[in-house]
Amino acid sequence: MIAIVSDLHSNLEAVTAVMAECDRLGVTEYLCLGDVIGYGPDPVAVAKIAQTRFAVSLMGNHEEALVTGKHRFNPHAAQAIDWTRRCLTAAGGDIIPWFKERKTFALRGRLLLVHGSIYDPVHDYVDEPENPIEAEAMISTLSSDFSGFDICFAGHNHTPFLATTMGVMVPHDAHRTFRVPKGHKAYVCVGSVGQPRDRDVRSSFATFDGEALTFHRLAYDVATTQAKIRAAGLNGFLAERLGEGI
Repeated sequence: MIAIVSDLHSNLEAVTAVMAECDRLGVTEYLCLGDVIGYGPDPVAVAKIAQTRFAVSLMGNHEEALVTGKHRFNPHAAQAIDWTRRCLTAAGGDIIPWFKERKTFALRGRLLLVHGSIYDPVHDYVDEPENPIEAEAMISTLSSDFSGFDICFAGHNHTPFLATTMGVMVPHDAHRTFRVPKGHKAYVCVGSVGQPRDRDVRSSFATFDGEALTFHRLAYDVATTQAKIRAAGLNGFLAERLGEGI
């Protein structure tokens, strides 16, 4: 069984809770869709976990901003990525070079892994299906654009859902496991480990055994992460949003 994680955002409390739960579940391989860093207070510790534990760790838009200095971030995110770069540079070793080597996508059999979408694997968003027209437009791309793979796992939007040719499904506590038979096309957005934005403060990630796809939500010590963000001098909104899931 594999675990697919994304948008860890330097949140060590969330990451360690998720890794412990995955170990308990019997996960044998970790695939990360990017944004290991950014926003949060523990970039060095979280980067080292990614280096040592993840079989795949992609280039997200925060990794790109880290290594190129180019971005279109809001002031809070810009402050955080500059602070993150200073922390990682001070830590030395191979952390910055490791981030520079990240790939923008990975193809593993029938699975395509991206941070954004198939159109732009770093920056584009798989938009949340807020209305039937958007959902229909998303579904229409599956048969036409998913060539050479069946399932695209994506992050970046910090919101978990599954879009197939049969419709869009949003997981909830009463229904978190779905079947994705071989040959069926699906977008799987796994949500965010370190900064959920669907008004659920719990970490979000997914596991997949080849057919059964399970979305997981896991509580972690939000208050400790919030206190670390404030102590680091990062913008207070980055702490507040963790307590609201926005």
